[in-house]
Amino acid sequence: MRSHLKAAALCSLLIASNADAGVPRTQPDQALQELARQLEPFKDVEYAKSQGYVSSPGCESHPTLGAMGYHYSNPRLLGITGLVNGRVNGDGTYTGVNPPAVLLYVPDGHGGLKLAGIELLVFAEAWHAENKQPPMYRGREYNYMADNPATPQDEAHGFMPHYDLHIWLFQNNPSGLYAQWNPAVSCNNLKIVEFPEH
Repeated sequence: MRSHLKAAALCSLLIASNADAGVPRTQPDQALQELARQLEPFKDVEYAKSQGYVSSPGCESHPTLGAMGYHYSNPRLLGITGLVNGRVNGDGTYTGVNPPAVLLYVPDGHGGLKLAGIELLVFAEAWHAENKQPPMYRGREYNYMADNPATPQDEAHGFMPHYDLHIWLFQNNPSGLYAQWNPAVSCNNLKIVEFPEH
């Protein structure tokens, strides 16, 4: 249900690899740390909104794997075209990281939100109209996401088949820098684990 609300919210607002060699699993390398510095302005949610990002209606969480947090998507960068059978569709093939198509925010423990990472996302049909291979970032292939009607959960989170890749630039993720779910964060503020100081 939450996925369909997310889909409807995005459209209504519009209408009115393999891990890098030598990169630690949970800590961004120097290049990604520089990207994080460049994205510092997006730590302010109001700034993100001023740049065209719109929020999904709920905090995405998993009963055992952790959370993704709140998705703030840029419909222009995603190339959103509308709904198909209740699912968000688009023709965007943008794979840039500055700015990214999606920003990931998590509760900061004080009633606000903090920037945890970014998500790269392209729609599969549009991508394959121009490319033979799946999208990649620094040698890592994006995840292919499509709903399996035989399961109760919505694996595509209210979207048409797409490729996506999460990058936890600002928040430690014990499951890996590029893992989809982060067990170190919770939509209920139960735990937030920062990167170790160095």
